[in-house]
Amino acid sequence: MVARRSARRGSRGGARPPCLLRGHTTLGLAAGVQGVSVHRRGRARDPERRHVRGPMMATQIVDDVRAIRERWHTKQHPFFQALAEGKLPLRAMGVYKAMHYQFLQKALASFGIFYARTYQHADVRKAVVENLSEEEGLKAIPREGHQPHDHGELIFRFCKAAGLSADDVRATKMTPAWWARALHYYHTTAHEPIGVVLAMQSTQEGQQPALNKDVVLPALARHYNFPPGSPAIEFFTEHAEADIEHSNRQADLCLKYLDTDALKARALEVAEQACMLRWASITDLYRREYVGETEILPAGVR
Repeated sequence: MVARRSARRGSRGGARPPCLLRGHTTLGLAAGVQGVSVHRRGRARDPERRHVRGPMMATQIVDDVRAIRERWHTKQHPFFQALAEGKLPLRAMGVYKAMHYQFLQKALASFGIFYARTYQHADVRKAVVENLSEEEGLKAIPREGHQPHDHGELIFRFCKAAGLSADDVRATKMTPAWWARALHYYHTTAHEPIGVVLAMQSTQEGQQPALNKDVVLPALARHYNFPPGSPAIEFFTEHAEADIEHSNRQADLCLKYLDTDALKARALEVAEQACMLRWASITDLYRREYVGETEILPAGVR
């Protein structure tokens, strides 16, 4: 729960974000997390999706996963719409990347578990290694003109330009929704079937290209004095391309490892959970860094 710092700041948020769960009128994290069960199996929660009564076509599952990604795409979130209009404080984008840095401490660690789980599956194992090699700056993405980049260093570089020191980034505490998202990602990668993991991952990395190309990079150039090619924004430039490669690999492998209707249904459910939590994590930032709300905490807790 949160309380507004002032009516004036609270009124400038623009359009109300869509509800985290259908049928709810609140964006409260508790409502979102109650609707996200990482253990329940069976049909996805979306009441608008028809139950699959026959075998799915091979390529349909990839289209269905991408449809979930597009429905919850964070490029549509008011946080990034405020950025597009030049109304978001640059420091808020720095906090966003600092949260992302903390999220990666769980997400990238789970890749090691996934590598061990998929050791007998050379195609997935090699895709994991290739992804990590690009993240660590050991290998460039397979596109003309790209050089290897340590993606962690790119985060620190942008955060410095946005007013956050390296110590600030390392000391950043994830909000509840960011924790929920990070732990859901870790749990999925460690425990769910291979195809379910790949589907979930493709909805997360698959949001970066459009988010960066359509919203972040144009806004940073137009409103924040970071023209294309600026070293400070190289994280966004790189991920506008790198995550096309990453998410396409994951989506292609889904066709092989989602080979039953039960697995496909589970993949859709878990993918939507991850997208809902991603949206909720950005809502946390929107409320705190743009609207100006503060958390209601127990006495003496900061």
